Amino acid sequence: MQRREQLDEVHVELWLTADTSRKLGAIAAGASLIPEQVLSQLADRARMNDDGTVTVEPFTPH
Repeated sequence: MQRREQLDEVHVELWLTADTSRKLGAIAAGASLIPEQVLSQLADRARMNDDGTVTVEPFTPH
């Protein structure tokens, strides 16, 4: 993971299983998005709980 301080962004290389990749592709296609956009929206909604677990409330990618 690389952090770009001036742009306040993170570059991530993510390796997914074939099944997970197909699911992500289907979700993205259904929302007329590319997979990276769905992952970005997912990350925007992720919250860390007091016990350290991560939660994402159900949402519809747009």
